[in-house]
Amino acid sequence: MWFEELGQGDVKRGGAKCANLGELDRIGMPVPPGFVVTTEAYDSFLKQTNGGTEINECLNMLARKPKGITEYEELSQRLWQIIIEKEIPNEIQHSISQAYAALGRKCEVLDVPVAVRSSGVAEDLPTAAFAGQYESFLGVKGKRNLLNKVKECWASLFTARAISYRMQNKLPILAGLMGVIVQRTINARSAGVAFTMLPSTGDASWIMIEANWGTAESVVQGIVAPDRYYINKETLEIEEKNVAKKLKQISLTKAGTMEEKIPLHKQSAPCVLDEELAKIAEMARQVEQHYGSPQDIEWVIEQDMPFPKNIFLVQTRPLSAVQKKSPVDKAADLICSRFLGLK
Repeated sequence: MWFEELGQGDVKRGGAKCANLGELDRIGMPVPPGFVVTTEAYDSFLKQTNGGTEINECLNMLARKPKGITEYEELSQRLWQIIIEKEIPNEIQHSISQAYAALGRKCEVLDVPVAVRSSGVAEDLPTAAFAGQYESFLGVKGKRNLLNKVKECWASLFTARAISYRMQNKLPILAGLMGVIVQRTINARSAGVAFTMLPSTGDASWIMIEANWGTAESVVQGIVAPDRYYINKETLEIEEKNVAKKLKQISLTKAGTMEEKIPLHKQSAPCVLDEELAKIAEMARQVEQHYGSPQDIEWVIEQDMPFPKNIFLVQTRPLSAVQKKSPVDKAADLICSRFLGLK
């Protein structure tokens, strides 16, 4: 299904992340074009290949709950192999291949590079904590590579972290369905996240934007101390800039992504222009108003396009609780709070 066919109410069909992308598209936000391999496809894959039965048989052989990361990793590897070693049924392969070809025609690029992203049914919901546990891949090219990455996204339902989370919360290990997003990869100059309330204090009168050169993975995964900007939500004025010394970035390559050093002349330079910050903040405010609750929004700036067409939103999810931060982050926020007079 294409993003424009989906909305906020379609979590069971495409997963939470995809439902939110469809909703963003519906309200006119700039979302890179793409489609979702639906949860029905994953369910059909398990049934037609007998993978679901094999997973249950493997789980039924467990004499006790795994102890320690090593045992969780061993169980994860067994379940992962069940998925990876199966061949995707022909009709599902055909549907994915046809949609990928259509996306290439829409983007006017043969074998268009795509982001292949897991979209769990329980992910990015206010009552769940699955976000970040599943796989995502950038810069995937070609039908065969795409099909392989779809399987890897399905298999990521059984990472050691996801299995441990389910067991600790007394959820069935086989619970949950997985949609897979296939979306044109943005050639990122800069990327990051926008919070429509301060994560450390819960103050909803400010928008905080974190950014780095390259893709957003370096920010989301905590690889760098990012640039941090505080914007008045009402006026959209930039009240404070904290430009960090950024040593690493995640960059797109022909083979996917790689971590690399940031050139010296860019390390201490702001990676987002003031006009871009104001536009991101304006979009973030609109998204929050639409959902009626604070949001955690992932954005990316395309380096080959002019402003304002170069800014895209690639994810939003509820920001429903004050997040735990490191002592360094708390200290930085405290300094800015005193400077800005924040709560």
